[in-house]
Amino acid sequence: MPGVTMRRTSLLQPDSPLAYTVYLVAYFSVVLRVVLRTPQEGLVPPVAYGLLAAFLAFSVAQSPISRLWPPWTHIHLGAMSALVCALLLTEPRLDFYALLFIGLSLVAAGALPDGADLVWLATMCVVLTLAMIAALGPRAAASFAPIYIAGSLLIGMSVRASRRAEAARTRSEDLLSQLREANRRLREYAEQAEEGAAAQERARLARDLHDAATQTVFSMNLTAEAARMAFAQEPARVPAMLDRLQELARDALAEMRALVDQLRPQSIEDLGLVRALERHVAMRERRDGMKLTLSVEGEERGDPAVRDLLFRCAREALSNVLKHAGVSEAGVTLRFNGQTAILRVSDAGRGFDPGADRRPESFGLINLNERVASLHGSVEIRSSPGKGTDVTVRVPLAGGAECQGNPSNPSAS
Repeated sequence: MPGVTMRRTSLLQPDSPLAYTVYLVAYFSVVLRVVLRTPQEGLVPPVAYGLLAAFLAFSVAQSPISRLWPPWTHIHLGAMSALVCALLLTEPRLDFYALLFIGLSLVAAGALPDGADLVWLATMCVVLTLAMIAALGPRAAASFAPIYIAGSLLIGMSVRASRRAEAARTRSEDLLSQLREANRRLREYAEQAEEGAAAQERARLARDLHDAATQTVFSMNLTAEAARMAFAQEPARVPAMLDRLQELARDALAEMRALVDQLRPQSIEDLGLVRALERHVAMRERRDGMKLTLSVEGEERGDPAVRDLLFRCAREALSNVLKHAGVSEAGVTLRFNGQTAILRVSDAGRGFDPGADRRPESFGLINLNERVASLHGSVEIRSSPGKGTDVTVRVPLAGGAECQGNPSNPSAS
């Protein structure tokens, strides 16, 4: 009987009910035709019944044995083809024994791998033709053989096509499962990356707070203590100390406002991108001693998300100049060109090799590159050791599908 186990059967899969039905119908049609023969037609000798019984025994044994020992399928097909040929040569010579080849073609197409199944189907067609010529003569064989060959090939090729479709479906399901697993891992990675970015941002803000505002407040405390001591001993020095205390308080307030702006740059909504950049550049020059030039070409426009992203890109690029470039001078250019906004931040610092392994501090630009890509934009970084760095961001003004260039792999400048 047909003997290949599939994970899921369809109409003519080898282990499907329809496949068993076709096999059994072919076999019992032959048996019924033999039993119902009348004396006038010529009785079938006992040897024919013995051959039919042997065929049935081989059919029953084929499925379990083939599972345990796959080469048995070839032996089975050879032995059962020989049984059919013996039946065709048994007196009286009856052509309908050839129906048994239909069951054999089902086994060949369903149980054998690609290539071997076609070889067996072709071999059975040749064997069937030669056996019918030997049993019935060339003229009768020419009349009957094509019918049985067509039936065997129709069943065999249908089973083969169904088996290949099932294999393709199984591969598709496996691929879908792999894609789902990859998607799950990507989501986990995105969540971890987001958590890492938040943790890194908190750590950076903590460092900035400690390096700037905390030290300023500490200086205020010392100045206030000195003013209190001077009030009793040298009152004339107190006004100068109070002026110094007021200056320190203004600096601390400016530091805190700068940190708040980095956390949530609300001024972009209120003042616009250009004005927000001007304020940020002025703050960088006042707080960090940087020398910055800001150039704007075209009329400001674009979605709020685009303007917010461009501000974040400028802020991150300027931070990298201060931290890594070894210089305090940089140029910022903002150009509204057609339907695209282009931001460029350039410096003449120490530069780096963009193709080298990413350093830990490059995570900020990596995160920005992902944000830019989410708005169908691109980040291009040009740099080389000793020749400065040029960071160019292009984003469609509507955050839509059009984008110039391909996103590149960012690194810290």
